[in-house]
Amino acid sequence: MAKRISALLAVLMIISASFALAQTEEPADQTAATGGFAAQMMGGLGVVMIDGDLYYRVQLVPELSFSKIGLGLDVDLLFNNDGIRKEDWTPKSRWVRIIRYARWGQKHDVFYIRLGALDAATLGHGSIMYRYGNQVNDADRKIGMELDLDFGRAGFETVVSNFGRAEIYGGRGYVRPLKSTGIPIIKNFEVGATVASDLDPDQRSGTDDGVTVFGFDLGLPIINTSLLYTQLYYDFAKIKSFGSGNVVGISADLKFPGDILVLSSKLEQRFLGPRYLPQYFDRFYEVERYQLFDTIPVWKSYVLNSMTESRNGTYGELAATLVGKLTILGSYQAIHKVPYSGMLHFGTDLSKLIPNNKMEIRAAYDQTHINSGKDLFTNNENTLVTVEGGYQVYSHVMLYLTYLKTYEKITQDDAGNTIPAYFKSVEKFSPRLAVKFSF
Repeated sequence: MAKRISALLAVLMIISASFALAQTEEPADQTAATGGFAAQMMGGLGVVMIDGDLYYRVQLVPELSFSKIGLGLDVDLLFNNDGIRKEDWTPKSRWVRIIRYARWGQKHDVFYIRLGALDAATLGHGSIMYRYGNQVNDADRKIGMELDLDFGRAGFETVVSNFGRAEIYGGRGYVRPLKSTGIPIIKNFEVGATVASDLDPDQRSGTDDGVTVFGFDLGLPIINTSLLYTQLYYDFAKIKSFGSGNVVGISADLKFPGDILVLSSKLEQRFLGPRYLPQYFDRFYEVERYQLFDTIPVWKSYVLNSMTESRNGTYGELAATLVGKLTILGSYQAIHKVPYSGMLHFGTDLSKLIPNNKMEIRAAYDQTHINSGKDLFTNNENTLVTVEGGYQVYSHVMLYLTYLKTYEKITQDDAGNTIPAYFKSVEKFSPRLAVKFSF
């Protein structure tokens, strides 16, 4: 019996691993892109052991949108022969947890609001807060909010990470002082100011570890047509009690008729002072804000003290979508005069090229610690190759196989003798099952 349970655990635990990656590949708001009714659903199966009792797990994560209204749900059920685990649903107020988020509109609309899970909150051009997410895991779900209003001559953007306790707050106000002139291009000139703060990173009231970042920015949309949108911008930001930095950038979106080809790009020149990090509140912030390493507490702000010199760097990204089917994304960043500071990412999604929606294929290549051109595609311990394929094995049931390839530095043979160093590839295959609905 024990062996049967162990085998079941092994199989179903693989199945349950589907959610995080699936949600990463399918942005939550993507279903709203058409403007009409759209929906999709991801889910999975698994088992968990709680206080010695085995429970089966069913999780459904549908995304629904109609016009400007969007709703994301997350239904997580644990049950065994005695029925559904009641502790998960008492008191009755816990039923509200099935609502992952609700929203009206999209970012950059005249009115936009989102309540619940935040997946990619950004303020302004992103120098202070860029693609911040407030959910670390299902057990630590938070109810946050994004609220943006654009009155034409002025507007604001706001982010609250958690209504349950005082944590991260951010806001940006902006004005368009030349709006009344009616002069093309110039009338859209924008001046903004941003402040974002984490009041209590370690969540202990007895410590004074709050972090505040503030700054101002200038933005000028050069071309704003259905074919081309380009914007120049400048950002200044300072982390209170630490350093400051400046960014000059340009972004551009080019859409060919019929969406045959859509190109999106961003290029930034960064001037970073000592003890400063750009995009301090990023997608990894909830994990990095406070951690314990062997009982030693480490705050993200500690990293700032190790940056004792000024740095100038470049960041660029380019994404291309061909006939709405093939997407390729590439990005690169590096700090000038800092050896091995380059980071390269390539990713592509071929899933929409395959008819019948029965197969999905994605691939990514990441390389860090780049110092020169020859390091871009050198296989070493800084290389990660990811390939994932999915096939619909049954109606609404997808079988995925993920392939990871890394490299391990070898300096000794099997007998323990020192040998010339070389990098040995380490390959991992991970199968998983997921349920998926699109209607």
